Amino acid sequence: MSSVFYQVSTLNALMLGNFDGVVTVGELLSHGSWGIGTYEGLDGEAIICDGVAYDGHADGEVMPYGNDEKVAFSTVANFNEKATEFGIADASDMAAVKAALDEVRAGTDGNDNYWWLVAMKGTFPTMKWRSCFKQQKPYTTLSEAATDQREFVSRDEEGWVIGVWCPSFVDGINMPGWHLHFLSEDKKRGGHILEMSIGDVSGTLESYRELALIMPDNPEFADLDLTEDLAEATAKVEGGK
Repeated sequence: MSSVFYQVSTLNALMLGNFDGVVTVGELLSHGSWGIGTYEGLDGEAIICDGVAYDGHADGEVMPYGNDEKVAFSTVANFNEKATEFGIADASDMAAVKAALDEVRAGTDGNDNYWWLVAMKGTFPTMKWRSCFKQQKPYTTLSEAATDQREFVSRDEEGWVIGVWCPSFVDGINMPGWHLHFLSEDKKRGGHILEMSIGDVSGTLESYRELALIMPDNPEFADLDLTEDLAEATAKVEGGK
């Protein structure tokens, strides 16, 4: 399998409201079976789990998306033979979860200049996630669209947490640190994680040295100022670290 970290568009482009689809779901899945992102028009939260693309809608429902749907922003990859298997128990909040994941990273090659993919399956005593409603043109910025997001909280969930870790030097291209999405065991709930705890999970983690970055080709993208410092706005919308 490919050992490339495959990314569609840039985070700053998404922050500035470039929500048009860039590649199809089918094309995305040809480059990775695990990952996260969002769909055309900021249509919910993409959770790519074991080769299937799911969409966590703002109405609280999750549905699988077909190969012809379009992706506006995403990062995916495949797990290979060098992936690390691990377990985590009793992480009380998001900060503890990220610290535990960083310990797992440190126990492998621990390289903070690589990209990382993680998938965890198990029990989550608390889970809080969000999703945004699909936007219509003319698009607003992501910060403005997120003011109408919906947040959900559940207890004692079983399911998946899938996410990526990106190095600091890609700030603006992607979000430095951890970015995690949730998918329930029954595939009925999920989205961008705001807060969580871990009861007991098993997981897979892998690092990537090669990045494939696919840029949008729509006219609006050509007019964006991608040098703008959006770190503060991004932190408010996405979290990270």
